[in-house]
Amino acid sequence: MTTSVNLRKILHRKAWEMATPTIAATTNGGFITGDKDGIMPQNDCVYMVNGASSIYNYNLDQDAWLQLPNSGITGAYAAGSCGEFRTIGMLGGSLENTATAGTTTTLTTNRTVTRDIYGSKIRVVSGTGVGYEGTVSSVRVGANSVITVTPANGVAFDATTTFRIWSGSLWFFNAGTTAVGFSVWDRATNTWTAKSVTNLPTSFGTGGQLIATGSYEGVLETGTSTGSNTTSTLIQTTKNWQTNQWANAQVRITAGTGVGQIRAIVSGTSNTLTISGTWTVTPDATSVYAIEGCDDYMYLVGNNAVTLYRYVVSTNTWSTLTPSVARAGALGAGGTADWIHSPPEWVSLVDANSLSSVTGIALFKQPGRYVYSFRGAGSNTLDVYDISLNTWMSAIAYGNQNETFNTGSSSCDSDGNIYIIKEATGRVFKFNIDRHIIEPFTTNVYPQSTAVTMDSVFIRNYIDGGTKVPFLYLLRHSGTEFIRMMIF
Repeated sequence: MTTSVNLRKILHRKAWEMATPTIAATTNGGFITGDKDGIMPQNDCVYMVNGASSIYNYNLDQDAWLQLPNSGITGAYAAGSCGEFRTIGMLGGSLENTATAGTTTTLTTNRTVTRDIYGSKIRVVSGTGVGYEGTVSSVRVGANSVITVTPANGVAFDATTTFRIWSGSLWFFNAGTTAVGFSVWDRATNTWTAKSVTNLPTSFGTGGQLIATGSYEGVLETGTSTGSNTTSTLIQTTKNWQTNQWANAQVRITAGTGVGQIRAIVSGTSNTLTISGTWTVTPDATSVYAIEGCDDYMYLVGNNAVTLYRYVVSTNTWSTLTPSVARAGALGAGGTADWIHSPPEWVSLVDANSLSSVTGIALFKQPGRYVYSFRGAGSNTLDVYDISLNTWMSAIAYGNQNETFNTGSSSCDSDGNIYIIKEATGRVFKFNIDRHIIEPFTTNVYPQSTAVTMDSVFIRNYIDGGTKVPFLYLLRHSGTEFIRMMIF
């Protein structure tokens, strides 16, 4: 039976409840992250990182913790450390994996899967079976694991079949005074893989935010090509996009000619997308497409600097972005950064091409395009990064702009709202993006301790059919207490 939620504001009061305490007290550089949207088939995808060897998994079904392997990451764990959970797995440390053999229902790998990943989505992106999308029905664990999928494919998978699998991965950037580290833990194989830190500063501290823009958050735009494409473009003449509206997102061919191909978008006109690289099979007038957040990109900001870095997963490379307008002030202690995928009001009430004037600055009402970042460092300043245009809009005025944020502040987002914890005060605010206003939300009455630089809050949605009930989880500063509140 589908869950019904009949709670009413004013009539029903918010209430905190205790969850099982964490294994270790929170420290500078700590963060908690997880599968906020309930995309993973299991409810065990929440992670608290408290050091290079103090990494813990929280199981929501059991309300209990266990320790993950030592990351072995380079760097000195402290303020500036940060991370993200992505539902896309990294078998062997790779975004894409090529099978060694297969049948219409199995893919043999050269990976050592150590757990059941039943229910995980799998998608073939090149080779035999390209365009196939299904679900993992079982796995033969151990060396050279065999993944069984449903439904059956029309032809047998083989050694050319390259796939992505949504089995989960935890990304960890480790700060340091003379060296930094960057590693990813793959949930299916229970292994850490060190990643490049070339082109990053060797000293990184104060505060940091790692930002993922994955496709798992949902589709941003769909359409069908009208043809006349080149090897590096996709055209739909009936569209009326803004210039570069979808730059730095990704386009995926979901049906028709070229099905299964995924490419990053580098630029665009009113009706044409230009991709990174070229198509293996050029789409035509039968090609249906989806535009999504880019699985290949992540962003890093912090270190009491305005510099913004971008990581490309497929090439394992970092670069320093050069925005057309630089950020006017650094992200300091207690600074936040949240990628906003699709506030429901934007989707239902505002056409994606329309403009609205916010504090004298023209902002597109477009999902998946912006990173909202409060600077912290004792200020109430909000900056917004436009991913598509690679530019900052700084010091944007907003409603009720008075509260300041400093060491210990952190945030998370859900359904068009950013929830902000103010230092170690226990006070929680909600920034409503569509209304462009910050509002009081609640107060954690449990006494806090010394404020530490950490991301102490996350959202997890309970999903039951068409019902979604979000819960706000919160870690205590310098303590082990772990509490939650239902949001309504």
